[in-house]
Amino acid sequence: MNERRSTRCLIVVCLLLGGISPLRAAEPEIDAIAKSCAALAGAEWGAEFARIADAPTGVNSARIVPAGGTHGVADDDLPEICRVEGHVAPTVGFLLRMPTRDWNGKFMMGGCGGPCGNYLEDRIDPALVRRYAVVTTDMGHKGNGWLFGYQNPQGQIDFAYRATHVTAIAAKAIVEAFYGKRPARNYFNGCSTGGRQAMIAAQRFPTDFEGIIAGAPVYDQLGDTPYFLDWNLLANTDAAGRTILTSDKLRVLHEAVLKQCDANDGLRDGILNNPMQCRFDPASIACKPGQEGSQCLTSDQVEVAQKIRDGARDSRGRALYWGMPWGSEDQWEAIGWVSPSGIQRVTTGYSITGYLAYSQGTPGGPQFHPRDFDYDRDPARLNLTSAIYNPLNPDLSRFRAAGGKLILFTGWHDNNIPPEASVAYYEAAVRANGGPRATAEFFRLFLPPAVNHCRGGDGGGEIDWITALENWVEKGEAPDRLLAHRLKSPYPSAPRAQDEYGARYLKLGRHPLPEGSYDQIRPVFPYPAWARYAGRGDPADPANWIPTTR
Repeated sequence: MNERRSTRCLIVVCLLLGGISPLRAAEPEIDAIAKSCAALAGAEWGAEFARIADAPTGVNSARIVPAGGTHGVADDDLPEICRVEGHVAPTVGFLLRMPTRDWNGKFMMGGCGGPCGNYLEDRIDPALVRRYAVVTTDMGHKGNGWLFGYQNPQGQIDFAYRATHVTAIAAKAIVEAFYGKRPARNYFNGCSTGGRQAMIAAQRFPTDFEGIIAGAPVYDQLGDTPYFLDWNLLANTDAAGRTILTSDKLRVLHEAVLKQCDANDGLRDGILNNPMQCRFDPASIACKPGQEGSQCLTSDQVEVAQKIRDGARDSRGRALYWGMPWGSEDQWEAIGWVSPSGIQRVTTGYSITGYLAYSQGTPGGPQFHPRDFDYDRDPARLNLTSAIYNPLNPDLSRFRAAGGKLILFTGWHDNNIPPEASVAYYEAAVRANGGPRATAEFFRLFLPPAVNHCRGGDGGGEIDWITALENWVEKGEAPDRLLAHRLKSPYPSAPRAQDEYGARYLKLGRHPLPEGSYDQIRPVFPYPAWARYAGRGDPADPANWIPTTR
């Protein structure tokens, strides 16, 4: 909103509320805060929001939610909020939550995951706890799965790039209306699909956010499916549908990798700090003639292991995508590549493969099966729509000129997005933005060892990304060293109401972590540096790890 409109809007709301601003409200005036929140869904503000340039907005509901849990688990950290649900025409839904007291003056948008279609409130709760105004979007559709994109060009455009941008515009306008002033800082924090949203914002809408956290971005929205997930699964499935590299042989492979490469970082601890240094050959553990097979790999299993490491190839052996790094073999099993049920899992409408079936159109269709993809013919067909989806432009000069700061991270054990995709993008960005020193002034890449998709893993998946970004944007303190905490409890796959694991899940990402909740702390340095044990002192002390590029 411009100053004239902002002033006029403030006059309207002051008349509605008897001149009481939510920022000045005292305890006896709680009703006034509730009315100011409810007024956002009223006709007066409705007319204003409907005229937001490029993001005509409607507020469906606005109400006060008391402090405490809203996810089925009591959570005393969450403040009282004004909860606003709305939409940007035609169908982009959003959920905005604004603290009614002690707002820190800042705004953060949280990314979604997979096909989106819902509001992942817990992913942005760490910012709400810090008294940010926070928003999430459903990316233009409701419900799980990829069906939304079938013969729906507008839905595909919203999911590709528009929803994130227009939600940011709409949410900032509503924040200004409620508090009476614009946010002093605007941030984005997302992983997976949320990481793709983050990179889209930096590349295409460089003034939307001053600071961006991009975790494990889906750089190739179309290609990641056949080139990574389906390639690996099909590589490990024979013509009869049986698994080739089985769980027991996967453990043999993993132990052999660690035996050769674990000490490269100065400490044998089951973690490869720099998998790119590991030059392992699975043929080194191939079964010899007459050898029992329990501690060796058959020729077919050796071939599968190398295919998963190398990544997708066409029939001429030309690389199409990246594979999984050595040392991450535990995650090959976690995602189902060595599971007999894997082939059924990826053919459902909810799965990643469902994206090609319903949202791409080429080579998709409701009857699409992973085996239908032709690695010689179909890569070119994916290019028909890749331009709207893929955040691959390495030229970030407009984002840099706007004063933006970007933190990119991908765990080395990520089994959804190949970690080397982030390495390749960062190196391209270095070339396009003036070299290593110039690029590091506004953009840094972190590769936490043995960390899974977005978080979790033996290396320690809890890193305070928000504070690192705040310090960089607001204090000029570039992140030279971050600390990765490994939680003691197993990482739960989903919150479970009213139990210890559910409560811990919901509080992931909130720092500082409580003492006793983690059993390891390791430093992570910005790429191309990585952590090496100094050779003396307690390895549990981060001070005994030094950065190296060799």
